[in-house]
Amino acid sequence: MQSNDAARTANYRTATVLEQLRVTGVHLILLAIAFTSVMPFVWMFFGSFKTYVELTSGESLAPQVWTLDNYRAIIFRANFPQAFWNSTLVAVVVTLSVLLTSSSSAYVFAKYRFWGKEQLFVVILSTMMVPFAVVLVPLYVTIADIGLSNKLGGVIVTVLFSTFGIFLMRQFLEGIPSDLIDAGRIDGASEWWIFSRIIIPLSTAPMAALAVFTFLFNWDNFLWPLVVLTSPQTQTLPLVLAGLRSLYWERYDMWAAGSMLTVAPVMLLYALAQKQFIRGITMTGLKA
Repeated sequence: MQSNDAARTANYRTATVLEQLRVTGVHLILLAIAFTSVMPFVWMFFGSFKTYVELTSGESLAPQVWTLDNYRAIIFRANFPQAFWNSTLVAVVVTLSVLLTSSSSAYVFAKYRFWGKEQLFVVILSTMMVPFAVVLVPLYVTIADIGLSNKLGGVIVTVLFSTFGIFLMRQFLEGIPSDLIDAGRIDGASEWWIFSRIIIPLSTAPMAALAVFTFLFNWDNFLWPLVVLTSPQTQTLPLVLAGLRSLYWERYDMWAAGSMLTVAPVMLLYALAQKQFIRGITMTGLKA
């Protein structure tokens, strides 16, 4: 009996050691991946405060002499403030519109019953399979015909709806008990009251995830604004940063400063909505 107990104890200790080694190995791999992902941002942050000479010839990661000259040059020479405002306006307006249209459309598809609902939803999802390059030319012709060429409205009006947003919100709303909605209807609540007072408060997590996705996509969108916007007064940040490559071909310090000014709002948004973003992704992923 004592030998059996000793053997079990030895096996238990061996299994515990192997499990600890496995967990340690996984953590080391994840740490290496995280370091590889974060390091370019760290280099960009420190590089934006360096002079061109130090950035190209210096050996230390942190700058020896901190300077804001790169930020001053970007802001006052590259029409940066106007482009920053244009990008902010486009991203905020589109994000708010997508949240409203996606949540309301998803509510209809998740909780209403009508003929052809599933077929209509499949048709909507099928639009995600069409490459944007296929509809680029006819879409621009339509925008030009209605007088929105070289205007921010031409960029905004084409993305007021999001097929991905409808799909994401529908996946979550199908998990909300219909008894809550039926109870509201029995009490005499209108559909708008149910939607605004029951559905929206329960959907803050997936809406936060959708807001981050939508804001990030429209903040970094390059191809469609490049086609629609032609004058410097209407250009967004990605277009201005692309123009810096022709004005300052080897000024990596200015590129780093411009990239930091572009990335900072997105990082701030994610920091504020991080918990809701992760919760929203997790909850919507539970239902296939």
